[in-house]
Amino acid sequence: MQLGHLIGIAGALVALILVEIRSAARIKNAADFDKGGGKSGLWLVCGALLGSLIGGQSTIGTAQLAYVYGLSGIWFTLGAALGCFALYIGYVIPLRKSHETTLMEVIANQFGRRAEYIGSILCSTGILVSVVSNIIAAAALMAAMTGSTMITGCIISMVLMCIYVVLGGAIGAGMGGIVKVILLYGMSLVSIAAVLILAGGIGQGSQIQLNVGDLFARGVGEEICNCLSLVLGVLSTQTYAQAIWSARSYHVARKAALISGILCIPIGLGGVLVGLYMRSEQLASPVEAFPIFLMEHLPPLVGGLGMGALLITVVTGGGGLTLGVSTIFVRDILGRIRPEYLIGRKHLIAMRSSIVMTLLLTGMTAMIIPGAIINDLGFLSMGLRGTVIFVPLTLALFFKNHFKEEAITVSMVMGPVGLILATALKFEAEPLLVGVFASAFACLMGYKRPEKEVKVKQ
Repeated sequence: MQLGHLIGIAGALVALILVEIRSAARIKNAADFDKGGGKSGLWLVCGALLGSLIGGQSTIGTAQLAYVYGLSGIWFTLGAALGCFALYIGYVIPLRKSHETTLMEVIANQFGRRAEYIGSILCSTGILVSVVSNIIAAAALMAAMTGSTMITGCIISMVLMCIYVVLGGAIGAGMGGIVKVILLYGMSLVSIAAVLILAGGIGQGSQIQLNVGDLFARGVGEEICNCLSLVLGVLSTQTYAQAIWSARSYHVARKAALISGILCIPIGLGGVLVGLYMRSEQLASPVEAFPIFLMEHLPPLVGGLGMGALLITVVTGGGGLTLGVSTIFVRDILGRIRPEYLIGRKHLIAMRSSIVMTLLLTGMTAMIIPGAIINDLGFLSMGLRGTVIFVPLTLALFFKNHFKEEAITVSMVMGPVGLILATALKFEAEPLLVGVFASAFACLMGYKRPEKEVKVKQ
């Protein structure tokens, strides 16, 4: 670490801290903390979406995957982009028309509280896996920056995420996301340019050789399903729905989803190129590919700003997802048992306490599995969320009064069970498809004709 590195990192962190202080000052009540008061503009909503979506998995994890498998590293950010486009095309308007605060409340209004409780627990488990992957990414970044151990890095990242989200809530997630996107885009563009210069371009005679076959390095079915898991995960995750609800209008929410999808792709490209370039170097761990590139192959000040951008990326990504888990727990579980925690100061206390407990749990888990492939955890996380929520949520939004409550509750269990069994028993079919099919099948078993249709026929 040189002086230029330290100045760059400090500059990026100061920008985020100033934004968080301003965010904290704008929180006047529980609605501001949960949904930003429903008054957010276009770029604040984009910041909230990208602040959670573009985390350690889309940057450090993408470079790690590209280092190991080549072009297949692009699937995470490509799937994230397609998920945003799916929000834009079909889900933004019905979500906002529901006037709810959590996805589980949308489902509960159609299919009862039992589905809400079960779905809350299972969906939160999926999100927690993603928080773990962000903490691992942050710890790897700390190790590259300071030479600290993974355990120390996990502790530091937990503290930073806690400060980030406890202070600002949904407003902070949006404003912090804007700072992050600006820094991250600068870092990605500089990294792409640096790789092209250092490698002498791409292709024949270059240090970077593109092999299209690497796009499906782990099999066509697996890579396509990895991409699909991101699409379903984006549609099934509380954090992204909160960003949509925080917008001041339908138009702003849809436009933000579209812009966020477009902005995902270049960031993934930068991570892939860095991972491919760093394959020529022997690293202690592939997860260090992006941090080492910034420190050793860019001017110190520029590399420091890039390191600061990565640090902000993993902190805001993990923090935003933690906010989503805490919102689900407080509103869909604790609030149903103790309604006083849904209003006023008690709600804020419950939210912030839940955030701290969530980060303690995920941080301890990250310390146990520090060598995991970050994006594999991301794909698993999105797949779990998708198999629990996607089918019931779609039915609740577009096919009201067509399905029995009991069938929906069963489907929310069958989906992740199918995914886990197919993975453990190594079915020939892709586990994600097994899980989604099991969820859809359970729902179809509970199909009923709407009451109006029955009355007309009688």
